Amino acid sequence: MKVVVVDSHVDRASLSGFEVEVVDFPGLLERSDFISLHVPLTPETRGLFNRAALRQMKRGAFLINTSRGPLIDTEALREALDQGIIAGAGLDVLPTEPPAPGDPLVNHPRTIITPHAAFNSEESLIELRETAARQMAAALGGTRPENIVNPEVLKQANLRAVFK
Repeated sequence: MKVVVVDSHVDRASLSGFEVEVVDFPGLLERSDFISLHVPLTPETRGLFNRAALRQMKRGAFLINTSRGPLIDTEALREALDQGIIAGAGLDVLPTEPPAPGDPLVNHPRTIITPHAAFNSEESLIELRETAARQMAAALGGTRPENIVNPEVLKQANLRAVFK
């Protein structure tokens, strides 16, 4: 398999040693048989896969999204599937979860939709538990945990913990 990558934030030198080719977004769309999304939802990525992008995709390609639902314009995706512009979509995330009853993508013959659980494996659950335990041990031991979702809370006067 030949792997092509689009990432405006990655240093190309960091990819040396990997058998990947860095391309621009149009190049990715035109060349890829499978496009797998692994990006955060930001103002720049919201609706990234819209009608225009889907129409630029290689005929017969598959779109896989395990990142965030709003990366894809679902109405445009349904149209692209209905018109045979792309062959199919594998979606672990949707813009609205759970999907509304009768959501046209859920029962579409060219989609596979999982219940936002693509990470779910024995290995990922072990890692999840170990990471949570390490973070709790750090906090209880007076060391600042590595993964603080809301670091602004550390500035609150009523915080009892003081981290080293």
